Amino acid sequence: MKRSAIYQALILTGVLPLSGVSLAQQVDNQAQADERVEKISITGSRIKRADLETASPVTVLSAEQIAVSGISNVENLLQEMSFSAGVAGNATNAYWTSGGYGTAQVNLRGLGIKRTLVLLNGRRVVGGGTGANSSVDLNMIPTSIIERIEVLKDGSSAVYGADAVAGVVNIITKQEFQGAEFNLKAGMADDGDGENQDMSLTLGGSFDRGSSVTSINYSNTEAVRQSDRIECSKYGTPDGKFECFGSATTEGGRALLADGTSVQFNQNPDTANHGDDYGPYNAAEHGFKYISYLNAVSPIERFNISNFTRYEVTDSSSLFLEAIYTKRKGEQIVTPRAIRPVMVDADFRYNPTGQDLEITRRRNSELGAPYFFQETDTVRAVLGIEGELSNNWSWDLAFNFGRNTATDGWTFDLDNAKVAQTLDDSICTYDNSNGIPCGDWFGVNELTPEVIDFVKYRREGTGGNQMRSWTANLYGDLMELPAGPLAFAAGVERRAEKGWRDPDSTVLRNGAEEAIAGSYKVSEAYVELSVPLLAGVPLVEELTAEIAARYSDYDTVGGKSTYKFGLTWRVDESLMLRGVRSTAFRAPVITELFGGTNGENLRTIDPCENATGTILQNCLADGVPANFVQDGNTILTNVGGNPNLGAETADTFTLGVVWEPQFVENLSATLDYFDIQLDDSITSVNGSDQLKLCYEDPVGNARFCDTFTRHPVSKQVVTIEQRPVNAAVESVRGVDLNLMYGFDLMGWQARTNLEATRLLEHQRIPFAGQPTIDLLGYITEDQGSYTEWRGNLSFSLRKGDWSGTYSLRYIGPADDVNATDADPLGMAVGSVSYSDIQASYLVTPQIKISAGVDNLFDKKAPYLTSWNDANTDVMTYDLLGRRGYVSVNYQF
Repeated sequence: MKRSAIYQALILTGVLPLSGVSLAQQVDNQAQADERVEKISITGSRIKRADLETASPVTVLSAEQIAVSGISNVENLLQEMSFSAGVAGNATNAYWTSGGYGTAQVNLRGLGIKRTLVLLNGRRVVGGGTGANSSVDLNMIPTSIIERIEVLKDGSSAVYGADAVAGVVNIITKQEFQGAEFNLKAGMADDGDGENQDMSLTLGGSFDRGSSVTSINYSNTEAVRQSDRIECSKYGTPDGKFECFGSATTEGGRALLADGTSVQFNQNPDTANHGDDYGPYNAAEHGFKYISYLNAVSPIERFNISNFTRYEVTDSSSLFLEAIYTKRKGEQIVTPRAIRPVMVDADFRYNPTGQDLEITRRRNSELGAPYFFQETDTVRAVLGIEGELSNNWSWDLAFNFGRNTATDGWTFDLDNAKVAQTLDDSICTYDNSNGIPCGDWFGVNELTPEVIDFVKYRREGTGGNQMRSWTANLYGDLMELPAGPLAFAAGVERRAEKGWRDPDSTVLRNGAEEAIAGSYKVSEAYVELSVPLLAGVPLVEELTAEIAARYSDYDTVGGKSTYKFGLTWRVDESLMLRGVRSTAFRAPVITELFGGTNGENLRTIDPCENATGTILQNCLADGVPANFVQDGNTILTNVGGNPNLGAETADTFTLGVVWEPQFVENLSATLDYFDIQLDDSITSVNGSDQLKLCYEDPVGNARFCDTFTRHPVSKQVVTIEQRPVNAAVESVRGVDLNLMYGFDLMGWQARTNLEATRLLEHQRIPFAGQPTIDLLGYITEDQGSYTEWRGNLSFSLRKGDWSGTYSLRYIGPADDVNATDADPLGMAVGSVSYSDIQASYLVTPQIKISAGVDNLFDKKAPYLTSWNDANTDVMTYDLLGRRGYVSVNYQF
């Protein structure tokens, strides 16, 4: 077997261990080790091979790398890598996670979590979250069971089917383990909060005709409030200063009077003397300070048990079982609930104005602050049999079942229909004689316990996801060609998925959400060939073509064919060139097809505030005054599905070089260019972009002007419609660089690893004929950062019982996509680097103690105009600050 970059990665990162021998000795013994390496499949191909290098670029993260990172969850590990971008859920952005609060995903190339396929041991995983979810919830996979993670960084629908547009994350679990291992880890932030604990016990062994590995894991992360990390919510002023502000949904409430005046009701706790006060609204004086009601890190508690068993039925066939159960509990504190706008008559007894009015906003702090909560249960079981035929062909047959069920809701909410009843004295009574009390919503602390009890209720919904699939595969060598064996893989798959979401009955009755229920089935067949073209001639040590084709037949979008053509050209022992041209597609998920309307308060920037030039003229023409000020920073956005969606398609191309110079031992370098072009992309243009496109060109972009409504008097945007359509064209281009070097440093085994990504293009055309939205070098309010440069550098030392690692994560500078001269401080974000360190000591052959510090220099998250939480982009930057941890590993 030729020494490949992936092989070196496995050696240098510990998947193939160095224990007991020096690096030099390991290199000397490599020839003998090569003879013992059996054929395996690497992510990106189902063909089993001895040469670990394929035409497709693959990054390998080993269990050792995960351990020295100090990270206890898969999502943070993957989201911090240079090939990740955009938005994906984790504990620091739980409020903004699509598809269920508290879920965790990975987003390769910034193309969206739905375009990254996540596999577990090469097979699909059921979607996770709170119901009808679009991607795998990585919370279900603890790091303690992981042997390695292989990240395929190109489209691979021809090999794995739909969703593998940006790439594939294949999590490989420990299945060969002898003995017992106990891990205990505890940590906390520098500020004394953010405590976290992680415990795992792994047991494994062999019996007469097989082996089994069982792992039990418990992890817990405590909450950190935003008020413990920032002083206030703020914005920049034209003269380069910061000013604090509060929410426009205020305590005491605000109203629009019949004469067009906007007023604020009393906020003085002395209600006996000031209960009926009201006056002009002043944002600086009346805004609600809400940061103490939001988390910087949301608490999550997780329990997992898993088992991987293999039993040899005959000398040539084995049964295998993979079983995982995960329970996750999470919660997020949320600001006191607000009421929806409601009309009140002038003669209503508690109305102090004497005019008909519309209560537009009210923060009901008298009820306290509720919590979002989630409790999910996820089960996955794979039962299969695999074997080898007399001609050395291999085969496998497997049934894969996954089911995720969840309960989620709010500890309490307001029934807006009942709120309206308490403000209509033709329905309510002032003495509560009919059980419907009239309410004094005009000022703070005026609501009686009877009114509060009448409108308050516990909000609880249920949902889930389910997947069933049968797969059958056959692999082997068809014939011997002059340049080597012609290898193949072929298989079929039948998969059925369904998702459902049943909101609380009160929510359904008031029209705030709609139920979701949908399903689809798909039948697929594929074939893959590895064709050796040349070998052993000048300048061509090996030249191999990789060909794959797949046909997928969905009962929702019909049949789709995809292909892959790859070429590897090994010039000599040190140099290999590779390239892949492939097609990919993604069928719409259940929420995109069958999702009902759901109102969400999403951060949205109204371009009519501080508008200039063309936008100002178009805002004025729409009746928006020149001195318009947006009321708050969120707008009610109605999101939902579209049953007429079709599949989106993609063309992907990668071209790379692998260099392993013979004159420098244990040095390898890879450089890969990637180009992904999406057509008929399923897109939902966010509210900020819809408003901006409308007022930039209300004729050419007329379709965006029909998606929102403004209040007839205040001219504030009241609602925005946001539904998916097959319309967008999206293109992403860039270059990945990897350098690995292992060497001896004054008696220490040293290794360094660099992963860097240079983004060359990220563009999106929302609809045909519309202007191109250029995201390269920009940071957004709800889509994350598309900085030109991202990188990860690590340097490790090992000698005897000691080892240590330094890691550096780099995020390049970016311009704010909504930058204006009105906020010069937030127009751009400079580069940010995070440093982590860890040291370990082997106390005895069985006990290892480790300690580490993440964000060593306590880098603060930068301010930007388009911040989404805590004055920053929580999709991109570290909000927790410096934190440390200690861990103990005991093997027995």
